[in-house]
Amino acid sequence: MGKKRTRKPRPPLPAPSWSMMLYAKIEKKYIGMFRFLLEAQDNLGYASVVDNYDCVLKITFSPHQEREMRSFLKGMQQTIPFEIMERPVE
Repeated sequence: MGKKRTRKPRPPLPAPSWSMMLYAKIEKKYIGMFRFLLEAQDNLGYASVVDNYDCVLKITFSPHQEREMRSFLKGMQQTIPFEIMERPVE
């Protein structure tokens, strides 16, 4: 067996100056489970309720992890029914 080679660490990505946001329209009974699953996913992002009556959540995450977040949300739609909405253009 050969000697283990250590991996050379990659330089860190520059800190983003803003966060990305998506919105999710979801049934009220699934809000707790949605937040639990999202926060359990290794600090990928967090969700906060922006409209309690229409059950709209704002999902905030790093722009460096957009691909991972979209993939995770697509997979979570197999468990919890919700609709993803893009952030409105200002």
